[in-house]
Amino acid sequence: MKKVLISGLGGSLFPYLHDKLKNNYELFYVDLDPDLAKIYPDYNFFPAPAVLDKSYEVFIKNLIEKKHIDIYIPLIDEEIIKASAVKKYFPDLMLIVPTVEFSELCLNKQKLMHKLSELNISTIETKLGNELTANEKFPVFVKPTYGRGSRGIRVINSLKEFEAYVVLEKYNADDVIVQDNIQGTEYTIGVLTNNLNQILSISSKRIISKKGITMHAETENNAIIEKVVLKINEKLNPCGPYNVQLFLDNNNEVKVFEINPRFSTTSIMSYEGGVNEIKIFDEMYCKTTNKEIVRPKVGVNLRRTWKNNFYE
Repeated sequence: MKKVLISGLGGSLFPYLHDKLKNNYELFYVDLDPDLAKIYPDYNFFPAPAVLDKSYEVFIKNLIEKKHIDIYIPLIDEEIIKASAVKKYFPDLMLIVPTVEFSELCLNKQKLMHKLSELNISTIETKLGNELTANEKFPVFVKPTYGRGSRGIRVINSLKEFEAYVVLEKYNADDVIVQDNIQGTEYTIGVLTNNLNQILSISSKRIISKKGITMHAETENNAIIEKVVLKINEKLNPCGPYNVQLFLDNNNEVKVFEINPRFSTTSIMSYEGGVNEIKIFDEMYCKTTNKEIVRPKVGVNLRRTWKNNFYE
């Protein structure tokens, strides 16, 4: 049985993902929060230093070596580049992340939007915070150029409100991007390609309600959206898992606003819909495939509710 190391145990993918994979793989987890060992006492859990700590790379390297890990899946944005550095010590390690070039582009939201525009891929109009004026059509969305999840994301209604925002959040104005407030339907599209950049699966989820993370979503197929995703894959050559966030506006036009170079938290919907992304990648690693792109069952709904965990 292959051994799989997954980072970010405290994320919303667990314990669902554990239940889906435990019969096929021996699973190991790392996270910054040591108390997770008490919440998940039956897991092979190892508390880790902070990803940005200099000791993190050594910690992961030693764990992979000690536990003879076969597959390594980073789920934290800041870890993705470091994971590629660890790979050089283990030629046979299967690292399920996109290329460094693609990842670095996605992690800089301003550069990503500029690159997509160059490729004639429709995006939400994006500018740096220091370009915002009082004549802007408010409200607008603001978020840090480098960031993940819902951290630092706000709806801003005036220039004065923006000025207060950068002070309170301790940002420089040119470290923040400003995006138009689009009216339409939001989607997250999970895309899985192998290291030869062949698309193995596409999972489209319509976002129904969101509070930082997705609270309610439903799987569906949409040819207009998939056409854009196929173009992104062809032009940017990711060679790994990623997810595209976009709006389908009221004119039925796609507006991309972010790409994350990793599995999305909504990946659990793919598994529930019959698509085991990690198993598929494992089977098709370094292999040319003529198989059709796999898609999850349409109509699978995810509804998230709070769970209380007690421990001593």
